[in-house]
Amino acid sequence: MKHADKIMNTQKFKDVLLSAEGIIKQYRSPDCERSIAKGIPIQLLGIFYSYSKMVLPLRIRYRGSSKSFPNGYTYYRRPRDYVHRIYADTFAIYERWTPFLNTN
Repeated sequence: MKHADKIMNTQKFKDVLLSAEGIIKQYRSPDCERSIAKGIPIQLLGIFYSYSKMVLPLRIRYRGSSKSFPNGYTYYRRPRDYVHRIYADTFAIYERWTPFLNTN
């Protein structure tokens, strides 16, 4: 029995697989977008780290807004292109793309 087969038969693998697939169905992106799912609450990030290592390599992109105190003082002004993980509200997942190797 190969090492991968041993991992796939564990209860933890099955739990991660079921929970991640349920979340993906709930937050699925429209077919016209490249992402698999989007708008997933940041509290569910740990499940997708495990899923990415065990099942399918994923690229995770964090989403959120600038943060400010009630008095209006902005303590995190996010860059236009991305959000740091600690300030993210949600995230989106994409399939990790690997180019085909040309052997000619």
